[in-house]
Amino acid sequence: MGVTNELARFAVQTTWQNLDDHVRGIALDHILDTFGVMLAGSPAPVSVITRSVYAEPPGASHVVGTEDAVAAPLAALLNGVAGHALDYDDTQLATSEGSVYGLLTHPSTPVLAAAAALGEEHGRSGRELVTAYVVGVEVACRIADAIAPRHYEQGFHSTGTIGTLGAAAAAGSILRLDEATMRRAFGIAASMAAGLRENFGTMTKPLHAGRAAQSGVTAALLAMRGFTASEEILEAPRGFFRAAAGGYDPAKIEGRLGNPFFLHSPGASIKPYPSGSLSHPAIDAALEIVRAQDLRPQDVAEVYVGTHSLVPNALLYKRPRTELEAKFSMEYCMATAVVRRRAGLSEFTDEAVLEGDVQAFLPKVQVAVDPEFERMGFQHTRTRVAMTTTGGQVFEKTVDRAVGYPDRPLHEAQLTAKFRECAMQALPKEAAENALTAIRGLPELGVREVLAEMRAQPRA
Repeated sequence: MGVTNELARFAVQTTWQNLDDHVRGIALDHILDTFGVMLAGSPAPVSVITRSVYAEPPGASHVVGTEDAVAAPLAALLNGVAGHALDYDDTQLATSEGSVYGLLTHPSTPVLAAAAALGEEHGRSGRELVTAYVVGVEVACRIADAIAPRHYEQGFHSTGTIGTLGAAAAAGSILRLDEATMRRAFGIAASMAAGLRENFGTMTKPLHAGRAAQSGVTAALLAMRGFTASEEILEAPRGFFRAAAGGYDPAKIEGRLGNPFFLHSPGASIKPYPSGSLSHPAIDAALEIVRAQDLRPQDVAEVYVGTHSLVPNALLYKRPRTELEAKFSMEYCMATAVVRRRAGLSEFTDEAVLEGDVQAFLPKVQVAVDPEFERMGFQHTRTRVAMTTTGGQVFEKTVDRAVGYPDRPLHEAQLTAKFRECAMQALPKEAAENALTAIRGLPELGVREVLAEMRAQPRA
């Protein structure tokens, strides 16, 4: 059989023992990061609104950062929305020239939201959660790497579409499905996969991640109960790859699963800034220039950003007015880097975006397509930033890969600092520290023990 069967076999046969210490360590870093951004996103308006719509009876799976426990599919939805609410979750790299930085798939949020919800409900071990997470990320990233770039270029958001398949794989691992059942879970999940890039900069973008997690859980549960679906949904003539992209490269999947694990190579980047990943090299460059040259906003006459054509295609907003628009605005990212010398959580709020000095700086930023970078291929994110001062001096910096890429990783102290800042958006300091300790000890604990440390205290 084809790639659907190969992915299903990998998903159900991979165990903790198949993972070497290096992959386990990478996985734990990404799990820590993803739980952190879920906590940070839990108080966000998009999360609050989504929770208000889904008033369900209590269940066994907790919604992180709250005191609520709901049924597993709903917990997957709500935690998935929270994990992508701030656009602070990790991003896949690519191995193909035509892929836009891995089709900008955020692999961890849908996968972890699905695996954690079912893992808690079924009383699974931390090791089973880590294994399911690695399985789901591998499936999502290999599919994203193989699919024709048309998928992303013409409007699909692969976190919502391909993330659904990764979430189904993780859910199937937690539920201990057999191969035939896993194939059917993929068949169900592929018909539930959705997400359109036109919704970037709105609350619907994080909904893509939440629905991917929810749909993955639902697909696995339906398949487990005998629900029927195509067992060759990916490669079939009327299947996912043909319908959603016009084709795929089977060599990107066949014989590649876990060989090496995608988390190991080419990897996924952990975000140092809560904005669209394609803005990150430019933010790095701008911060380095203004700090090294001690430039003030009034010293800068123009900021030029040169990159390839799909960056402005993804970063849509030249004059953002909300935090969600600002996350997809190269102009805003440059403005906050120069005006404030920061681009953290506090810089991506509605109030921060509307601040007068920042809004006044936006017209100084010019974004252009650099022919050299265009020829390199869209899997690269090389970006050149040139700042021209009012006195005519030009300071220039080119960045190939941003901080947080696998070859420029966040160090342990940086990862921990990011988690603490994120967790304390939803939890008191002591509770955030307890959550940090529990997640770091995940392989020796149960999923229920770890999720318990991310619950808000009951309201008086």
